[in-house]
Amino acid sequence: MMTQQPECPTCSVPTDTGDVCAFCRDYTPPETPTQRLDVATNRVDLLRRDLNEVLRELPADAPLMAVVDLVTALGHLRQAAVALDKAADQLEAADTEGPAR
Repeated sequence: MMTQQPECPTCSVPTDTGDVCAFCRDYTPPETPTQRLDVATNRVDLLRRDLNEVLRELPADAPLMAVVDLVTALGHLRQAAVALDKAADQLEAADTEGPAR
């Protein structure tokens, strides 16, 4: 009879030892809004990389409008990454300047 391993309450990954998985036990979430925006920008960049791979792997006879939609989405993701990065830079600059008067 197979016994089921307990799951981590945070991410539901099966755990070998303890109440939480190794990742959740050692993970420290970003503390500031600027750090959280940097993480979001990195995720958008990873998604863009993955979608660019999909675009390069499309067959030559892929429907034109599907390709157009993918390229449009990639453009919007690029703009999102730029906007997130700009917001993070502005927040970081505001943090270093101190509180507004």
